[in-house]
This record gives sequence, C-alpha cells and structure tokens, in this order.
Amino acid sequence: MKQIKLLTAMVILSVGISMGVAAQTTASVTLQGTIPAILKIVVTPEPGINNLDLTSDLLMKIATAVEISNKRAGYTVTVSSANAVAASTNEPFFKGNAADNADTLPYSITYGGNLAAFSNGVAMVSSKSTRTSAAGLSKDVVLSFNGTSFFPNEDTYTDTLTFTITAN
Repeated sequence: MKQIKLLTAMVILSVGISMGVAAQTTASVTLQGTIPAILKIVVTPEPGINNLDLTSDLLMKIATAVEISNKRAGYTVTVSSANAVAASTNEPFFKGNAADNADTLPYSITYGGNLAAFSNGVAMVSSKSTRTSAAGLSKDVVLSFNGTSFFPNEDTYTDTLTFTITAN
C-alpha cells in the first residue's frame, strides 16, 4: 500500500512538472496612475472696483490673477475688454450705459507689472513654456486711468475684462 501511494505521488509530481506547474523564481506587477491636466486662471477682484471714482486719476490694483498649469508645453494668458472687442479698437475703454451717451473713457492696465498691449480688444499678457508650481503664479492687475482729463456726460460707465488661459 505504501508503494502504491509512493508511486502515485511520483506520477503526480512528474506530470505536474511536465505541465509547467513548477514554482517561478520571479514575478512582477505593473503600477500605473494618471495625473489629469490642470489649466486654470483664478481672478480675484479687489473690493470697490464696482464703484470707481471716474472723475479722479486712478492708479490702483483692481485684481489678482493666479495662473495654474501642469501642461508640459506651458500656456498663454490673454485679457479682453468687452468694449474694445465690440468696437475693434486697440485700447480698452469705459462706455456709458445710457443709449444716448456716446462718451468713452480710455484706460490701460498692467498685468504682472507689464503694460497690456491690446489689438482688436485683446492683449496677450503672459506666456510660459513650462508648468507653474502647484500654488500657481500670482500676477497683479493694475488700472491706470486719467479721469481729470475728461468731462463726460453723467452716466454709469462700465467695461468687462475677461481673462483666458490656453495651453501651448
């Protein structure tokens, strides 16, 4: 009986080895994860920019823009003036809200300390060929307006600035 059990065990062992059931000496696993693309601009307006004294000369910070991107090729930021885009002009301006008021009040802005040069209402204000840090890159937006040189009609004057970040 012992011989039959021993013979059976030997047959099972030799069949197992010939069928490739032998133990392996190495094994591997693949680890993988994904980092999603991040491309955003956060613009935080300063208090009081909805109530500017347009009869005065102004040189004031109106917002802080934070550029955040992990795009390998970098990104570009543009700013557009709604009034300048509508008029296809190279200078942003405040426009009166009253339909019968044609007065416009030109102004300029700097972005990160650099004057924004508008063309047809749009200015390229930042261009980077690499990613930012996780905290982003903070830029001050500053308004320059010479209100004492104008004598416009009484009205509420507005413009809307739109900041856009685009991957390179």
